[in-house]
Amino acid sequence: MESRGNVYQRLIFAAQDYLGRNGQLPADLAEFAQFAGIGEDEVGDVFQSPEDLHEGMIYHGVTLLNDALRAGAVSSTTSDPIAQLRAIAHGYLVWADRNPALFRLLVAALNGPIKPDSTLHRYTSSMRDLYRRKLVEAQRLGILAEETDIELATMMLHCLVKGGNMIFMTRATDPWFAQDDRSTPELAERIFGMFMDNLVQANAPARHQAKARKSG
Repeated sequence: MESRGNVYQRLIFAAQDYLGRNGQLPADLAEFAQFAGIGEDEVGDVFQSPEDLHEGMIYHGVTLLNDALRAGAVSSTTSDPIAQLRAIAHGYLVWADRNPALFRLLVAALNGPIKPDSTLHRYTSSMRDLYRRKLVEAQRLGILAEETDIELATMMLHCLVKGGNMIFMTRATDPWFAQDDRSTPELAERIFGMFMDNLVQANAPARHQAKARKSG
Protein backbone atom coordinates (compact mmCIF):
# COMPACT_ATOMS: atom_id res chain seq x y z
CA MET A 1 0.00 0.00 0.00
CA GLU A 2 1.27 3.45 -0.91
CA SER A 3 2.23 5.83 1.85
CA ARG A 4 -0.05 8.77 2.51
CA GLY A 5 2.70 11.13 1.37
CA ASN A 6 2.98 9.41 -2.02
CA VAL A 7 -0.79 9.45 -2.48
CA TYR A 8 -0.82 13.16 -1.60
CA GLN A 9 1.82 13.91 -4.24
CA ARG A 10 -0.03 11.88 -6.88
CA LEU A 11 -3.25 13.71 -6.10
CA ILE A 12 -1.59 17.12 -6.24
CA PHE A 13 -0.07 16.38 -9.64
CA ALA A 14 -3.39 14.97 -10.84
CA ALA A 15 -5.17 18.11 -9.62
CA GLN A 16 -2.63 20.28 -11.44
CA ASP A 17 -3.28 18.27 -14.61
CA TYR A 18 -7.05 18.62 -14.12
CA LEU A 19 -6.67 22.37 -13.54
CA GLY A 20 -4.62 22.79 -16.70
CA ARG A 21 -7.18 20.87 -18.77
CA ASN A 22 -10.35 22.41 -17.35
CA GLY A 23 -9.34 25.80 -15.98
CA GLN A 24 -10.74 24.94 -12.57
CA LEU A 25 -10.43 22.31 -9.87
CA PRO A 26 -12.96 19.48 -9.58
CA ALA A 27 -16.10 20.22 -7.59
CA ASP A 28 -16.65 16.55 -6.80
CA LEU A 29 -14.08 14.27 -5.18
CA ALA A 30 -15.62 11.12 -6.70
CA GLU A 31 -15.10 12.57 -10.18
CA PHE A 32 -11.57 13.58 -9.22
CA ALA A 33 -10.78 10.10 -7.87
CA GLN A 34 -11.78 8.62 -11.21
CA PHE A 35 -9.70 11.20 -13.08
CA ALA A 36 -6.67 10.53 -10.86
CA GLY A 37 -7.06 6.76 -11.03
CA ILE A 38 -7.05 6.50 -7.23
CA GLY A 39 -9.75 4.98 -5.06
CA GLU A 40 -12.32 7.29 -3.50
CA ASP A 41 -11.42 6.08 -0.01
CA GLU A 42 -7.76 6.94 -0.54
CA VAL A 43 -8.68 10.37 -1.89
CA GLY A 44 -10.97 10.92 1.09
CA ASP A 45 -8.16 10.01 3.48
CA VAL A 46 -6.09 12.89 2.10
CA PHE A 47 -8.70 15.47 1.11
CA GLN A 48 -12.01 15.47 2.95
CA SER A 49 -13.64 17.99 0.63
CA PRO A 50 -13.06 19.94 -2.61
CA GLU A 51 -12.15 22.88 -0.37
CA ASP A 52 -9.33 20.84 1.15
CA LEU A 53 -8.08 19.99 -2.33
CA HIS A 54 -8.21 23.67 -3.26
CA GLU A 55 -6.14 24.58 -0.20
CA GLY A 56 -3.66 21.85 -1.08
CA MET A 57 -3.27 23.27 -4.56
CA ILE A 58 -2.83 26.79 -3.19
CA TYR A 59 -0.03 25.47 -0.98
CA HIS A 60 1.52 23.70 -3.97
CA GLY A 61 1.35 26.83 -6.13
CA VAL A 62 2.78 29.10 -3.44
CA THR A 63 5.63 26.65 -2.81
CA LEU A 64 6.58 26.61 -6.50
CA LEU A 65 6.24 30.39 -6.79
CA ASN A 66 8.41 30.94 -3.73
CA ASP A 67 11.06 28.69 -5.27
CA ALA A 68 10.99 30.87 -8.41
CA LEU A 69 11.28 34.05 -6.34
CA ARG A 70 14.25 32.66 -4.44
CA ALA A 71 15.89 31.71 -7.73
CA GLY A 72 15.30 35.24 -8.98
CA ALA A 73 16.89 36.71 -5.87
CA VAL A 74 19.88 34.38 -6.15
CA SER A 75 20.35 35.31 -9.82
CA SER A 76 20.91 38.92 -8.78
CA THR A 77 24.61 39.14 -7.96
CA THR A 78 24.40 42.76 -6.83
CA SER A 79 23.88 44.10 -3.32
CA ASP A 80 21.61 46.83 -4.73
CA PRO A 81 18.17 46.14 -3.21
CA ILE A 82 16.38 47.86 -6.12
CA ALA A 83 18.15 45.58 -8.59
CA GLN A 84 17.23 42.64 -6.37
CA LEU A 85 13.55 43.64 -6.53
CA ARG A 86 13.81 43.77 -10.31
CA ALA A 87 15.33 40.26 -10.37
CA ILE A 88 12.60 38.94 -8.07
CA ALA A 89 9.95 40.52 -10.30
CA HIS A 90 11.54 38.85 -13.34
CA GLY A 91 11.39 35.46 -11.60
CA TYR A 92 7.75 36.09 -10.70
CA LEU A 93 6.77 36.96 -14.25
CA VAL A 94 8.62 34.04 -15.81
CA TRP A 95 6.90 31.65 -13.38
CA ALA A 96 3.49 33.19 -14.11
CA ASP A 97 4.02 32.77 -17.84
CA ARG A 98 5.16 29.15 -17.51
CA ASN A 99 2.42 28.14 -15.06
CA PRO A 100 -0.72 29.93 -16.28
CA ALA A 101 -3.29 27.65 -14.65
CA LEU A 102 -1.63 27.69 -11.22
CA PHE A 103 -1.03 31.42 -11.50
CA ARG A 104 -4.69 32.09 -12.26
CA LEU A 105 -5.68 29.93 -9.29
CA LEU A 106 -3.43 31.94 -6.97
CA VAL A 107 -4.51 35.33 -8.32
CA ALA A 108 -8.19 34.46 -8.06
CA ALA A 109 -7.66 33.41 -4.44
CA LEU A 110 -5.58 36.51 -3.64
CA ASN A 111 -8.38 38.70 -4.99
CA GLY A 112 -10.89 37.13 -2.61
CA PRO A 113 -11.14 36.93 1.17
CA ILE A 114 -7.87 35.74 2.72
CA LYS A 115 -8.27 33.80 5.95
CA PRO A 116 -5.87 34.61 8.80
CA ASP A 117 -3.05 32.07 9.20
CA SER A 118 -3.81 30.54 5.80
CA THR A 119 -1.17 29.75 3.18
CA LEU A 120 -2.21 32.82 1.21
CA HIS A 121 -2.11 35.05 4.27
CA ARG A 122 1.41 33.90 5.07
CA TYR A 123 2.47 34.35 1.45
CA THR A 124 1.11 37.86 0.97
CA SER A 125 2.46 38.93 4.38
CA SER A 126 5.90 37.61 3.47
CA MET A 127 5.82 39.55 0.19
CA ARG A 128 4.88 42.74 2.03
CA ASP A 129 7.78 42.18 4.41
CA LEU A 130 10.12 41.52 1.48
CA TYR A 131 9.14 44.73 -0.32
CA ARG A 132 9.47 46.75 2.85
CA ARG A 133 12.83 45.21 3.77
CA LYS A 134 14.33 45.95 0.36
CA LEU A 135 13.05 49.53 0.38
CA VAL A 136 14.44 50.08 3.87
CA GLU A 137 17.80 48.73 2.64
CA ALA A 138 17.66 51.17 -0.27
CA GLN A 139 17.00 53.99 2.18
CA ARG A 140 19.87 52.89 4.40
CA LEU A 141 22.24 52.77 1.41
CA GLY A 142 21.27 56.28 0.33
CA ILE A 143 19.43 55.19 -2.81
CA LEU A 144 16.21 56.55 -1.32
CA ALA A 145 16.08 59.70 0.78
CA GLU A 146 15.62 59.49 4.54
CA GLU A 147 12.24 61.18 4.27
CA THR A 148 10.89 58.58 1.80
CA ASP A 149 7.56 57.20 2.99
CA ILE A 150 8.53 53.52 3.03
CA GLU A 151 5.07 52.33 4.07
CA LEU A 152 3.44 54.18 1.17
CA ALA A 153 6.07 52.92 -1.28
CA THR A 154 5.48 49.37 -0.05
CA MET A 155 1.74 49.68 -0.64
CA MET A 156 2.40 51.15 -4.09
CA LEU A 157 4.45 48.07 -4.96
CA HIS A 158 1.62 45.87 -3.74
CA CYS A 159 -0.86 47.71 -5.98
CA LEU A 160 1.53 47.51 -8.93
CA VAL A 161 1.89 43.74 -8.57
CA LYS A 162 -1.88 43.30 -8.32
CA GLY A 163 -2.25 45.35 -11.49
CA GLY A 164 0.42 43.27 -13.21
CA ASN A 165 -1.47 40.14 -12.21
CA MET A 166 -4.54 41.43 -13.99
CA ILE A 167 -2.59 41.90 -17.23
CA PHE A 168 -2.04 38.13 -17.20
CA MET A 169 -5.67 37.48 -16.26
CA THR A 170 -7.39 39.79 -18.77
CA ARG A 171 -4.85 40.37 -21.58
CA ALA A 172 -6.85 38.36 -24.11
CA THR A 173 -10.03 40.40 -23.63
CA ASP A 174 -8.77 43.87 -22.67
CA PRO A 175 -8.80 46.23 -25.68
CA TRP A 176 -6.13 48.39 -24.05
CA PHE A 177 -3.55 45.76 -24.98
CA ALA A 178 -4.91 44.80 -28.39
CA GLN A 179 -2.35 46.82 -30.37
CA ASP A 180 0.69 45.91 -28.23
CA ASP A 181 2.67 43.02 -29.67
CA ARG A 182 4.96 42.57 -26.67
CA SER A 183 4.54 39.41 -24.62
CA THR A 184 2.72 39.74 -21.32
CA PRO A 185 5.86 39.07 -19.22
CA GLU A 186 7.84 41.64 -21.23
CA LEU A 187 5.12 44.25 -20.96
CA ALA A 188 4.64 43.69 -17.22
CA GLU A 189 8.40 43.80 -16.63
CA ARG A 190 8.75 47.08 -18.53
CA ILE A 191 5.94 48.60 -16.47
CA PHE A 192 7.60 47.40 -13.27
CA GLY A 193 10.97 48.75 -14.41
CA MET A 194 9.56 52.17 -15.26
CA PHE A 195 7.82 52.32 -11.90
CA MET A 196 11.02 51.46 -10.03
CA ASP A 197 13.00 54.04 -12.05
CA ASN A 198 10.46 56.73 -11.20
CA LEU A 199 10.24 55.65 -7.56
CA VAL A 200 14.01 55.98 -7.15
CA GLN A 201 14.20 59.24 -9.07
CA ALA A 202 11.33 60.86 -7.17
CA ASN A 203 12.73 59.81 -3.80
CA ALA A 204 16.45 60.23 -4.42
CA PRO A 205 18.45 62.15 -1.80
CA ALA A 206 18.65 65.89 -2.52
CA ARG A 207 22.31 65.69 -3.56
CA HIS A 208 21.47 63.13 -6.24
CA GLN A 209 18.60 65.23 -7.55
CA ALA A 210 20.84 68.30 -7.74
CA LYS A 211 23.48 66.30 -9.64
CA ALA A 212 20.84 65.01 -12.06
CA ARG A 213 19.62 68.58 -12.74
CA LYS A 214 23.17 69.76 -13.48
CA SER A 215 23.88 66.86 -15.81
CA GLY A 216 20.56 67.52 -17.56
